[in-house]
Amino acid sequence: MNNHTDRSEGIDHGKTGRPPMQPRAKITREAILEMSATLFSRTGYAGTSINDILAISETTKGALYFHFSKKESIASEMLRRWSAAISETVEKAAATGQPADRQVIMIYRELARRTQTEAITRAGLILSVDKSLSDACATYESWTDAITPIVVDSIRSGALDCAESMSRLADTLCAGFVGAVQVAASLDENHTITRRVDDLLLMWRGTDPAAVRMVEGASL
Repeated sequence: MNNHTDRSEGIDHGKTGRPPMQPRAKITREAILEMSATLFSRTGYAGTSINDILAISETTKGALYFHFSKKESIASEMLRRWSAAISETVEKAAATGQPADRQVIMIYRELARRTQTEAITRAGLILSVDKSLSDACATYESWTDAITPIVVDSIRSGALDCAESMSRLADTLCAGFVGAVQVAASLDENHTITRRVDDLLLMWRGTDPAAVRMVEGASL
């Protein structure tokens, strides 16, 4: 891919009045994100340089900087994708009309599926707990804020018996999810993410046959 082609095809500048991003430019941008996601998930944000990204991609330095002004801009887009995945999944779960405790399981299983199969989404999750990124903390907090009301509804409906830890349970589930994904990514075992998250949910809901059926049958 040459730099001239990417520039001539334009980029989506929102309300600036410039032409929207064309297919070739979109492919280049996604390729940069995919390669960066692989590295961020394995070696972390601080452990990945622009040169590392260029070394495993077919993108020129000019094309990379055309799409992203700096490494943090790449990370910010991944955080945005992760936030979008959360919003979409929570909305889909709510639309099912299922009891709140079942919605929680649906949400985590769907997010597990997406982080297992979508490198950019997975990297966004991992980056959401990276202290070196200015918008990471807000991304993580928005996730727990989205889950907390559903968990609280589960407790108030009597489906869960843990009123004393009501304010902590959503955060604990999110933290456990991050841990499961990080371990899988660091071991290059992304294919195990859904299994690891199912195990986490079984620890939460119990391992009796009814709980197992609930976890295994909850999907979006």
